[in-house]
Amino acid sequence: MNIIKLLDNKFLQSLFPNGIDGDVLIGQIYLDVADQVLLSIHTSQSPDKPVAKWGDWDKDYNVIVINVLAQFISRVEVNNWQNIKKSPLFIYAKENGVYSLSSKGSDWDLTIDFKCLTFQRCDVYIK
Repeated sequence: MNIIKLLDNKFLQSLFPNGIDGDVLIGQIYLDVADQVLLSIHTSQSPDKPVAKWGDWDKDYNVIVINVLAQFISRVEVNNWQNIKKSPLFIYAKENGVYSLSSKGSDWDLTIDFKCLTFQRCDVYIK
């Protein structure tokens, strides 16, 4: 399942009507004792429509950071976080309304099981 489809946010759907293609970077993970995790997902995929306040793609920005809040967490597993790199992001539906988000490389992996994923905001930067 593509994260854009799961988030069901009109703004993100207008930017990425076919979802996020290719590799992403999980740039930050913020764990909270209130049973939630904030994720910053960095994509170098150009949006399908311009966003005036961001400027021009490849001139003012070439990375979009999608910040999402995962709630009702049942599992967080991170191995070798210091080695994280861009890779595909997978989301699978499990039983009882639980989703599993995962990403991995040859020497690192990340898995988060949650029930709710909410779009928070986007940031942009040029690398």
